[in-house]
Amino acid sequence: MRLKQGQIVPNFETLDIHGNKINLHKLSNQKVLLTFFRYSECALCNLRISELQKESKKLKELNIRLIAVFQSSNKSLTQSIYNKHLFDFIIISDSKLKLYNLFQVKPSWVKLIRTASWKGIKSVIKAYKNGFKPGGKIEGKFHQIPADFLINRERIIEIAHYGNSIIDHIPIKKIINNVTT
Repeated sequence: MRLKQGQIVPNFETLDIHGNKINLHKLSNQKVLLTFFRYSECALCNLRISELQKESKKLKELNIRLIAVFQSSNKSLTQSIYNKHLFDFIIISDSKLKLYNLFQVKPSWVKLIRTASWKGIKSVIKAYKNGFKPGGKIEGKFHQIPADFLINRERIIEIAHYGNSIIDHIPIKKIINNVTT
């Protein structure tokens, strides 16, 4: 069953791409934006990370910690995400899909096809203009759909958002407004 606003977020303990132990419930005194992506060379995933990077100062001021989960290997994530997006966030490789399953983040061919909308095409063009080329090495399920969870300090889900296409994430303004109101 999908997770919903108001639920206690399931805890997990895993390693990030640098070998640091991450325990979701032990992240001290900060909100968490837990975001599930596709794979490290996904142009649209890289576009979303770059948009979050542009707002990283504001997110830090609001004490929001970003955790990005990908299906890719540590090596691919280091090369394609960590070395390209230089700001402080946690990156987790989940090639066995343990966290995807825990959070009920599922692939969907129908939702993948929805990305072929005008908005999706504009996003692909924007990604390309930002240096993120469509294609690349696919690791994991090509039709994986993203999901986002904004979690408060008490580990309660404030926003649970399961994407309806590859480009469907919680709008960054909504995250910022949710924390400042």
